[in-house]
Amino acid sequence: MNENKITLKDLDYSLYQKAHSKEMTLSSYLEELDPTPEGGKLDAFERLMKEAGIITQSIPEKNVFASKVDTFYRTDENKVLFPEYVARTLIQSMQEFPLYRYLVANRTPIDSNVYKGSYLDLNDAKNKKALEMRRVTEASDLPVAKLKLGETAITLYKYGRAIEASYEAIRRMSLDLFRRHIGWIAQSAADNKVDEILNVIINGDGNNNAADKIKMKDLDSTATTLTRTAWIKFLLSFYPNGANTVVANVDGLLQILEVLYPKWEVAGKMDELIKQGLNVQVNLPQGLIVNTTLLYSPKVEKINGKEAIIALDRNNCIEELFEVGSTIQEADKFIKNQTHLLTISENSGFMKMFKDSAKVLTIE
Repeated sequence: MNENKITLKDLDYSLYQKAHSKEMTLSSYLEELDPTPEGGKLDAFERLMKEAGIITQSIPEKNVFASKVDTFYRTDENKVLFPEYVARTLIQSMQEFPLYRYLVANRTPIDSNVYKGSYLDLNDAKNKKALEMRRVTEASDLPVAKLKLGETAITLYKYGRAIEASYEAIRRMSLDLFRRHIGWIAQSAADNKVDEILNVIINGDGNNNAADKIKMKDLDSTATTLTRTAWIKFLLSFYPNGANTVVANVDGLLQILEVLYPKWEVAGKMDELIKQGLNVQVNLPQGLIVNTTLLYSPKVEKINGKEAIIALDRNNCIEELFEVGSTIQEADKFIKNQTHLLTISENSGFMKMFKDSAKVLTIE
């Protein structure tokens, strides 16, 4: 294989096995072998697609139109590209699904359908504040924070759909239309993933990391619906970190919006004061009360009959684990064996990185 550049002549199915052995996708492996030069617009896989003459998207104003799926069947080298094209299209479409995009912090490839994650234990037997930096006397031990494997393995499940169609029908379909079909499947798969994501956020992943549940009346004893006092105290409960994402069903979301946007009478009075020269600015640099992403999901269920609002630090909460090659194997069977069933799916599961990255407010 050319050490400096990969060409179509270098392609065979063994590349998938080599990538899998390194827990890498084919795209990542190709990029390692043939890095994209600085300023390059196409990655290694896209450069091979271009060399194969496969146009994935139409540009009508330039009189350029997408290739048919059949283009992948014309040579053995082109066939090697098809499974990765399906995988890339599926993942890109799933990541564009709003709920998924704002709830998953990181994606990690693994080579198995089960996984034991590493968790940071902030409390050891000697010190209940293992991460606290404090003065110590000479030769004294510093507080210890333990990084250890979880007791319960994360199980991966298959998300996606199988398409039953004639081999010829799919071959003659334009890639524009084929991409739309994959996108529709990906949206459904991403929505199904949200069920599991929300469950892991609330109940944990089996490693003693369920989210703390806070009753609104413990924050504002006189409240019957969400109040500004309860909302602010809830956000402050994330100290020293913060919450930048909130998920609620329709009733919870409406109560949040009523808190964030005061009624017309209050807003009108504030406008009058501002016109009269009132100039007030408040800076909260700790990031505890910040611009918050509000997400609506009908999948947020009541807890013990009470409305629930989920808040999280999305950058430190959910890690998705996906099995390398799970998508590839199914698409590979279709194109090599010319079957009538094309499975577009991914095996994945979800791990909660830090227990305190999420909390649940119950309105009661």
